[in-house]
Amino acid sequence: MMGTLIDLVVYHQNGEQLLKAAYHQLSQYAQRFTVNQPDGELMRINQNAGIAPIAVASDLFHLINVAKAASQDRHNPFNIAIGPLVKLWRIGFRDARLPSAAEISARLALVDPDNIVLNEQERTVFLRQPGMEIDLGAIAKGYFADQVKQALVNAGVDYGFISLGGNVVTIGHSPTNANRAWNVGIQNPLAQRGSIIRALPLNDASMVTSGINERYFDVNGQRYHHLLDAQTGMPIATDIASLTIISKHSVDGEIWSTAGFLSSADDALHYLCQQAFIEAVVVAKDGTVQVTDGLVDHGRYIALR
Repeated sequence: MMGTLIDLVVYHQNGEQLLKAAYHQLSQYAQRFTVNQPDGELMRINQNAGIAPIAVASDLFHLINVAKAASQDRHNPFNIAIGPLVKLWRIGFRDARLPSAAEISARLALVDPDNIVLNEQERTVFLRQPGMEIDLGAIAKGYFADQVKQALVNAGVDYGFISLGGNVVTIGHSPTNANRAWNVGIQNPLAQRGSIIRALPLNDASMVTSGINERYFDVNGQRYHHLLDAQTGMPIATDIASLTIISKHSVDGEIWSTAGFLSSADDALHYLCQQAFIEAVVVAKDGTVQVTDGLVDHGRYIALR
């Protein structure tokens, strides 16, 4: 679902029923919050750009509100108004292509998050310019994972985990591991899928990884990854291969795993060390692994200090 493999594990006497409910919950979110469903709530907002405000459900309004606030920090590349550029490049789809400079320039005028107008009383969303598009791809899975976790906890689940591709959320600790944690591997972005560069013990926490190896295409020997820079319209120019965020809530991990993708691993580490309630693991293109101040790297495992 949502272009990725989903893995759900719960320890509960009604586990099978709870997993079915979680699947249904995720399916509903995927239908409503994606730009790939013509009748979804998010698509109605985009289709009415420059025309009219659209009233939406409270959960979608809340998520757009959170994402807009994060997007207005111009110090980082997180931007939910980046939809026109995402649609132009189509990276991750079969019809991905290298757009012309003129095409990119035309889209740059449409990616200003300040032109997303939110009315809390009416719970409406309005995109000021025709052609604008909100894309929640950089935050939605984190929100979905948090909501599924809350539903499972409310149902009495004490142990389990939710994995939505590069987004892992744990419930409690593992009842079978000696270290009483879920040991979650960080994909080596410089090796084949399934190769782990470090493992991290998680206890009732979230881990989100973004990397230039996730979605890309090659043209004339040049690789173009899916993390786009709203200032240039091009993939972010960086020496970072992957960025992993550890946080209490997965939605925060989603935001910072994009927001921290700066031009260099050193800049990213310095920036992320200043942020509260998150830790980070930065893997550079040369294979160097760096961690924020609250973590210690033991070579095979990374742990909280």
